[in-house]
Amino acid sequence: MKITLRPDEVALSHLIGRNRSLIARASGVVDAKIGDQDGAEADVMGFMAEYAVAKALNVFPDVGLSPRSGSADGRFLGLNYDVKATKYKTGRLLCTMKDNPDVAVYVLAIVDEPHVTIVGYATKKMLCQKENIKNLGHGNGYSLDQDKLLQFDPEKILSLSVSASSSD
Repeated sequence: MKITLRPDEVALSHLIGRNRSLIARASGVVDAKIGDQDGAEADVMGFMAEYAVAKALNVFPDVGLSPRSGSADGRFLGLNYDVKATKYKTGRLLCTMKDNPDVAVYVLAIVDEPHVTIVGYATKKMLCQKENIKNLGHGNGYSLDQDKLLQFDPEKILSLSVSASSSD
């Protein structure tokens, strides 16, 4: 699913991403980016991806500027999601080995400003398995190739939400 952000949405992404970066570093939140890009650049790209996913789900994005670490990026139909952004067209869905109890679903988005392609998603259970541990040059982490992701479709996520709530 490809989302094209309007110029005002791109400007908002830069404003929020750069401010989040400044606030987080000033508050001592460790930069958990995986990659060689500048931390502020990663935060801008991350918010751009979060904004596009929220837009696709027809929910309001979290535009908060308070320091945060490890929390979910949004909530849809009772499921907390975390958006992982990359600029690489063949990028993988990555997350650290640190358990994030606030997240049920991880979403992969490729950012090529002003375009964001939402590649797919994986449940935490799908992603955080021993066989998905890889070292891509930045230490061990969980990694899934794009062909292993579920197709990003709000209707399918709805069925995931219903099945998750019925198993509680």
